[in-house]
Amino acid sequence: MSSVAIIVPEMLPVPPVHGGAVEYWVHEASSRMTGAHERLGVVSRPAGVPGVQGISYIGIPWTSTERRLYAIKERSRRRNPLKHLAKIQNVWSYGRRASRAVRGFDVVYLHNEPNILLFLSKRRGQKIVLHMHNDHLTLKVFRPLYRRALEKADVVVCVSDHIRQRAVEHFPEMADRFKVILNATDADTFKPYGEVAWQALAGKLSLDRSHRHVLYVGRLVPIKGVHVLIEAFREVHAHDPKSRLIITGSSFFHGAAATPYESELMRLADPVKHAILFTGYLPHTMLRYLYSVCDVAVAPSVWQEPSGLVVLEAMASGTCVVASRVGGIPDLVDDGRTGILVPPGDVSALAAAVSGVLGDPRRKQSIESAARQAVIANFTWDRLVTQVEAVIGALQ
Repeated sequence: MSSVAIIVPEMLPVPPVHGGAVEYWVHEASSRMTGAHERLGVVSRPAGVPGVQGISYIGIPWTSTERRLYAIKERSRRRNPLKHLAKIQNVWSYGRRASRAVRGFDVVYLHNEPNILLFLSKRRGQKIVLHMHNDHLTLKVFRPLYRRALEKADVVVCVSDHIRQRAVEHFPEMADRFKVILNATDADTFKPYGEVAWQALAGKLSLDRSHRHVLYVGRLVPIKGVHVLIEAFREVHAHDPKSRLIITGSSFFHGAAATPYESELMRLADPVKHAILFTGYLPHTMLRYLYSVCDVAVAPSVWQEPSGLVVLEAMASGTCVVASRVGGIPDLVDDGRTGILVPPGDVSALAAAVSGVLGDPRRKQSIESAARQAVIANFTWDRLVTQVEAVIGALQ
C-alpha cells in the first residue's frame, strides 16, 4: 500500500468551499480513495472546514506577499505584465512549500499546474503523476520549461483525447506517457429531483413554474461564450416569451471581483433583462436542484473546452444539454442522442437548437433519458477512481 499526496493549484482549497472544478474533482475522487493507501494526503490552501475522514489535509497558508500579489492580479487587465508576474510569484511560493510537504510520499499526484513540477525535488523511488484538466502544456511561451518539467512526470493523465492529442503534438518524444481518463459525476447527487427541487429553491431564486428555463453554469469569461448565449437567447425569447435564461457563476468562482466582461454581459442582456437572471456563484448544494428544474443546460464555449463537468452534471440531472462542438465535449455528448452539439460562436445555430428542444417535448425527454443512462454507464466516479488507481498501481 503506497502513500499518495495529491496537490491542487495554488488558488483554491480542498474541500472546495470556494468552488473550483479541479478542487471539486479532487474532493470527490479522494473521498473514494480512502483505505486504499497507507496514507492519503491532499495539499491545497487551507479550507477552514473539516474534511473527509482518512485524508490528511496539508494546508499551505497564504502569505501576506501572496495576498498582495493576488490583489494586483485581480485588478490587472489580461495583457498587463503585472498580472502574469503575480501569478508566477504565487506559483513559485506555493510550489516550493508544497514540494517540501510531499517529500515523504511514495506517489505525488499533481493537478493541472505543470510549473510546480519545476519545484519538486523528486527523491529516489518516488513517482509523479501530472493530471491535466486544461491545455496549459501547449502554451508556446512556457513550452521549453514544460519540456524540462515533464521529464519528472512518470505519467501525464489528460481529461480528454483532445488534450492528449495536443500534448503529443508538442511533446512527441513523451507520447507513451500521456493517458486519458475522462471526467465523471455523481448520478446520486445530480439527478431528476422533481418537486423536491422546486421546494428546495423556493425563496432562494425567483423561478416561475410556467416558464421554460435555459441554464448556464460556469465562469463568466469570454472563452465560455456567455455573450453568444445571451444573443442566442434574445432570438429564443422572441419566439417563446415564456422562456427564461438563468446565468450562474462569476469570473472566478466564489468571491471573485466583477469584471468588464460581466458588465458587457449585463449590457447585452438589457433588451430582455426581465427574462434573464444572474445568480452569481452558487454552491453544488443548490446547483443540483437548479439543474433539475431547468429545461435546457447550455455550454456555449468558444474555445477548445477540455472536458466540461457541467455537461455531465446536467446530463445526470435529466436536463437536455446543448453544447458547442469543441475540445473534449464530443467525448461526453453523443450528438442527437444524449445531447445536441452546435458550431462554436454560431448564434443562430445555438438559438435554433435551444428553441428546437423547447418546442419538441418528446425529443427532449428522449435525449434526457439517454443522457442520464450514459452517465450511469460510463461517467461515474467509481469508474474514474478505478482508472486512477490503475495508473498509480502500474507505477509500483
